[in-house]
Amino acid sequence: MKTVSIKQLHEKTGMCVREAGVEPLVITDRGLRVAVMKPYEATEQGTAFPRRNARDLPTITEDSTAMISADRDGR
Repeated sequence: MKTVSIKQLHEKTGMCVREAGVEPLVITDRGLRVAVMKPYEATEQGTAFPRRNARDLPTITEDSTAMISADRDGR
């Protein structure tokens, strides 16, 4: 695993990112390991929020504009 300092990362960001796309890259700050930059994997992608049905959402009887205005007036 290759190691670079924060200073080197700052100076050569593009090169470091390209290298990290192939193999993990350890980033150090004054000789101490502080982070790892690793290749992106599609399996690490988060999941989307589930679809909501508008009928299942809570209903309010007040005008939301009036509620927001009252909240802002209290500041």
